[in-house]
Amino acid sequence: MGMARTRLLVSDFMMSFLWVWSGALIKIFVHKGLGLGHDPSSEMIKGALSILNMFFFAFLAKVTKGGAYNPLTVLADAVSGDFPRFLFNVGARIPAQLFGYV
Repeated sequence: MGMARTRLLVSDFMMSFLWVWSGALIKIFVHKGLGLGHDPSSEMIKGALSILNMFFFAFLAKVTKGGAYNPLTVLADAVSGDFPRFLFNVGARIPAQLFGYV
C-alpha cells in the first residue's frame, strides 16, 4: 500500500474520531464552560459553533488531501471509480472511518 493510501486511512480515522468528539465538546463548552443552560441564546451559540466546526472540517479535508469523516462521500467516490479504487474505499477507508466513530 502506498503512502498516499496510508495517509488517507489515517486521516479518515482521525477526522471521524474528531467529528464525533467535536459535537460533544461544543455542548460541554456551551453548557459548562460558558455556564449557559438550555435557553435560546445557548442554542444560538451552539449553532454558530457547529457552523464554524463544519468550516474547520472542510479545511481539514483540504489539508489532508482527501480525508473524509462521512462514509457517504467515500462511497460515492468508490462507485464512480474503477474496481481497485472501489475495493480500497469500501474495504479500507469506510472501515477506518467506522473505527474512528467507535
